[in-house]
Amino acid sequence: MIKTFSSKRYALVAALAALVVMLPDMAAASATAGLENGVCTIVNLLTGKIGRTIATVGIIFLGIGAFFGKVNWGLAIIVSIGVMGIFGAAAIASQLGSSVGSSGDTCSV
Repeated sequence: MIKTFSSKRYALVAALAALVVMLPDMAAASATAGLENGVCTIVNLLTGKIGRTIATVGIIFLGIGAFFGKVNWGLAIIVSIGVMGIFGAAAIASQLGSSVGSSGDTCSV
């Protein structure tokens, strides 16, 4: 059974396509701003109070597990280094950006 699309659907699709073609600057600006805000929100969650609390509790449990022999000490050290990398990523990225002359803004925590 073949479905046919009505002329109303074609008109709606044509109107939306015309809107996108006529307003590319506004569409691009809002898409970029939305993406930047979303990524900054994720960065702020991971490096803010919530992320620090989760990392602290995780390292406490990891240390207790390693102390009682339930977790390998190597894994505990690797996870700790990973947590340090997450919280030091902003400083590392700003140092790398300044060394190549980038003047891009970073997310404020």
